[in-house]
Amino acid sequence: MKNNIIRLTALTAFAAISFTACKKDKVTTPEPVEQELITTVRLKVTKLDDMSIKTFTYKVENGFGSTRQGTVTIDSVKLAANKEYSVEVELLNEKETPAEDVTKEVKEESNEHLFVYQSSPTTGNGSIGFGMGNKDGNGNPFNQTIRFLTAGAGKGAITVTLKHEPTNKAATTPDATGGETDVEATFPVVLQ
Repeated sequence: MKNNIIRLTALTAFAAISFTACKKDKVTTPEPVEQELITTVRLKVTKLDDMSIKTFTYKVENGFGSTRQGTVTIDSVKLAANKEYSVEVELLNEKETPAEDVTKEVKEESNEHLFVYQSSPTTGNGSIGFGMGNKDGNGNPFNQTIRFLTAGAGKGAITVTLKHEPTNKAATTPDATGGETDVEATFPVVLQ
């Protein structure tokens, strides 16, 4: 009997070791990160010689990137010719009440985002040049605040693009930055 107990104990220990050794770790797939809904891009533009402030808004009712955008409202950016401006971009989700300020989250994740600006025309009357923008936590371009340098009187357009996880933060065009486009807003421009 004592011999059977020893065999049973040895068999139980062997089985426990076998089951433990064969047990597979449960593999968990990370949940995809939901991107914030952005319905509105607001440019807060301060004219540096007199500190007057204007705001211009580009609003997509159901959010940028939506397959059913709904109503789209775009302000014309009307600025003085041959002047310098300080510009801050604000991002909102106006599907929420009160509107959610998405800018704060994008700023907290500045290492993973980049604002890119393009003027059409690129030079000459109606164009806007771009000065130094703010940096991310690693000292790379982030450009949520930037300088606008207006050219002579004329009409054009400015495109503001927000890239998520850009692969080249030194690039000056959205295609060259890589990553995913969170927002692309093209404002008509009138310089007078």
